[in-house]
Amino acid sequence: MGSTWWDRALGAVLLIVALSFIVAAVRLQVPFQYEPLGPKAFPVILGALLAICGAVLAFRPDSIAWFDNRAAAGRVLAGALLLCVYAALFELLGFILSTALVVAAMSRLFGLSVLPAALYGVLLAVVAYFGAGEGMGLNLPAGELFAG
Repeated sequence: MGSTWWDRALGAVLLIVALSFIVAAVRLQVPFQYEPLGPKAFPVILGALLAICGAVLAFRPDSIAWFDNRAAAGRVLAGALLLCVYAALFELLGFILSTALVVAAMSRLFGLSVLPAALYGVLLAVVAYFGAGEGMGLNLPAGELFAG
C-alpha cells in the first residue's frame, strides 16, 4: 500500500473526528459565560483546523511515503503517544509544566539536542500560557500537583 492510501484514510478519519468536535461544541449548553470567548470557541476552532488538515490529506495526499520508512513511522507513532501522555498529565502537572515537557520531548524526537529542546519547550509553554491564558482570558490549569 502506498502513502496515498494511508493519507486519504487518515484524512477521512480526521474529517469525521473534526465534525464530531464541532457538533459536540455547538450542542454544548452552559447557563452562563465564564470566559470571554465562551466554552464553545476552542473546540469549534480545533474542529475547523482539524477539518482543514483532514481535507488536505484526503484530497491532496503527500507523495512522500512516510509509512514505508520505519524510522519516520516510529517518530509519528511516538509523537501520537506523547500527545496521549500530554492529555493524561495536563490537569495533574498543569499547562506550563506538561506543555514544556511534551514540547521538549517532541523536539528531541524530531532531532533537537537536549538543551535546545528543553529551552524551546519552556519558552513555548510560557509564551503560550501568557498568550492563551492572559491574552485571551482562558482558564488554564495550574496543576493539581501544585494545589496546596
